[in-house]
Amino acid sequence: MSNRAVVLQKLVPNNPDAGLALVTKPVPKAEPGQVVVRIILRALNPTDLLSYRVPGYAHAKPGSFTPGSEGVGIVHDVGEGVTTVVKGQRVVPFVQVENFGKGDGTWQDYVSVRADLVWVVPDSISDVAAAQFVINPWTVHGMLSDLKIPKGEYVLQTAAGSTLGRQLIKLAKHWGIKTINLVRRKEQKAELKALGADEVISTSDEDVATRVKEITGGKLAYGALDAVAGELTKQVCASVRDGGQVFIYGILSGWEATVGVGDLFRGVHLTAWYLYREISIPERRKVFINDVSKLIEDKIIEPLVGETYDLADFQLAIKKSEEVGRGGKVFLKS
Repeated sequence: MSNRAVVLQKLVPNNPDAGLALVTKPVPKAEPGQVVVRIILRALNPTDLLSYRVPGYAHAKPGSFTPGSEGVGIVHDVGEGVTTVVKGQRVVPFVQVENFGKGDGTWQDYVSVRADLVWVVPDSISDVAAAQFVINPWTVHGMLSDLKIPKGEYVLQTAAGSTLGRQLIKLAKHWGIKTINLVRRKEQKAELKALGADEVISTSDEDVATRVKEITGGKLAYGALDAVAGELTKQVCASVRDGGQVFIYGILSGWEATVGVGDLFRGVHLTAWYLYREISIPERRKVFINDVSKLIEDKIIEPLVGETYDLADFQLAIKKSEEVGRGGKVFLKS
């Protein structure tokens, strides 16, 4: 029995993907208090790529670093003292708490996690939903909850055509919150409208702040969520109300963000929202598990399924995941 793993073997300037290789590692032993999970399906997330492409993001060390922020699997073995799960159960291991930062992610056949970081998946939730149970749904739920937007008010979001952006549109509608959605390609407008988006703005040919004022009758958005950063953050901040909250949760354009001083004088509050910080709080994990599993069962949050590749074909999966208009989340299977 072997443990195939994608490992960052070396740092390749200007082409970090080329430093990845499929190797064979020993299957982890079930130490006391630990659960060994055989991963069967993994969603490929932007954070997986950032973990080894961006210096300092996850402190990737060549020779040992394995990406992978989430997945679903089967309990392979349990260590001494573990009573919460048994062999053969289908589970989601919360590798985000400890493993991901250490470079012991889900892009391998087996992972070992603490017993309290394993969730038994109910039969009502499919493998594809379980494989992307955490990163996008928990971020959507957490950010929208923390903004505390009253029913009938607007939330503004960037990168609205992403899997996360689409899930936010549906959850906001479920909670009675209206959405203003920023996209780069105007072809996405009709698609997002059909999904339930209230308003869609194409940043390539529309002025964001002007359009938001028109849409809201001058009130501006109650709060905003920004996955892009960079110069777009300035437009986002200019589009929220006095005293409004803007969460940056992604760095699609890099590590810097621009904000107008005038918006700071208006009391616009700009800060980062980081899932890996929130997920480390046991009480918050319980809320996410209970609420998100119910939202998935009720089909409020639904998996957006794209193509699936074998773990050995990770390079093809990476390329597919970055295609414009790819049509859904890319998966790696074992």
